[in-house]
Amino acid sequence: MSGINLNKSEDYVKELKIFNDGKAGIVENVRVRIERKASTDSDDKKPVYKLIATDGIGEVNEGFYYQEPNSDGFNKYQAQRLILLAKGVLGEDIKFPEFNTPKEALDWVMLNVAPVLDKSFYRVAVCYGTTKRKSQYLGFKSFGNFIEPVSKTCSLALSASDSLVKGEAKPVDAQTLVKSMNIPSGTNLSWMDKT
Repeated sequence: MSGINLNKSEDYVKELKIFNDGKAGIVENVRVRIERKASTDSDDKKPVYKLIATDGIGEVNEGFYYQEPNSDGFNKYQAQRLILLAKGVLGEDIKFPEFNTPKEALDWVMLNVAPVLDKSFYRVAVCYGTTKRKSQYLGFKSFGNFIEPVSKTCSLALSASDSLVKGEAKPVDAQTLVKSMNIPSGTNLSWMDKT
């Protein structure tokens, strides 16, 4: 029987590698790739595509999901992300075909951008969400240009609405934590109340 041996800490303790040392800003010379969810993966919470940037130390990513036609998720956010991604990678003069559905648009952009990404280094704009909706995690700038090849003169910039400061974690009460951990009812958790 093999058990859990916490003395072999190297099996469990991993060094945390943070993109751009956790600093918001314009990051030069990053590699970018697109990963597609496996067709055998039935987890609906996973994005269909992930746009991932690495600076050789850490990574940031953004997930893209299939959206419903005329949904706010597509019209107010994802469409502009796809346009800016395609223009940032394929060039400002890119001409898009007309799409019948958001799914077609997403698939077309990702399938045309993915093969080009490994041919260049890029610069990306990263921040901690917006000042109205701060994030605990560094990610691509939410609105406006966020990616371009380093061979181009830099046109990326953060705006006053981009949060340069990491959002604060919201405290979780013991009952919510217990629910999220799927601990069987009746388990003695009195030790959690001692702080």
